[in-house]
Amino acid sequence: MKQHPRRFKTPPNLSQSTQRRLTSYALAAGAAGVGVLALASPSEAEIVYTPTNVMIHTNVGLKLDLNGDGVADFELLNSTRGAVGGQRVAPKVTGNHVIGSGIYASALLPGVTIGNGGPFAHRARGTLMAGWSDFSNFLSSHGPWKNTRNRYLGFKFLINGEVHFGWARLSVDVSDVLLTGYAYETVANKAIVAGQTSGSHQAGRASPAENGSQVAARASLGRLAQGAAGLFAWRRDPV
Repeated sequence: MKQHPRRFKTPPNLSQSTQRRLTSYALAAGAAGVGVLALASPSEAEIVYTPTNVMIHTNVGLKLDLNGDGVADFELLNSTRGAVGGQRVAPKVTGNHVIGSGIYASALLPGVTIGNGGPFAHRARGTLMAGWSDFSNFLSSHGPWKNTRNRYLGFKFLINGEVHFGWARLSVDVSDVLLTGYAYETVANKAIVAGQTSGSHQAGRASPAENGSQVAARASLGRLAQGAAGLFAWRRDPV
């Protein structure tokens, strides 16, 4: 059977007033398109992760420089005095805080969001993690960090006056404390997830909040931006 070449309909001739309206639509579509592209741009978030394997010795302390700028952001303390001891975390810069409740720093599970929502402890001399005592060969411990493995401290700290968030992963067994890594988010005021070691890039993907009608509206604006030919095609698009 002989094949005939497909013929496309010529866009209709439009009046000057219609053309002016199309020009206005195109300008509006172009402006809206810029906003859409901005929403779809790749995330600039970057997580800087530092793996470690460091025992925090008693009565020594470990200064933690989350972003590696040479300034300690927090200090991890593992104290022992006679038959009692415990662990705490102290900010080294005014304005730095640790996630916690009351007198204790929280022992966060992996996947917990660390951000502006806090809650944050405000003990300038150090927020308790866990404590222990050993009297008459009876060992007892207390606090959210007692006998924990791979839990997370959540941090809010300042870099050049801007707020950033980070975490440190520790395991605590009575007086033994092991630091196995820490990380921070390079974008100011952007939350981080406990245990997150890399940024999330979702360029070109619609956000979960974008519904079908919004996607359709975006496509229609794109058609209008093409002028008369676009309007002709827009009228033929399936709804």
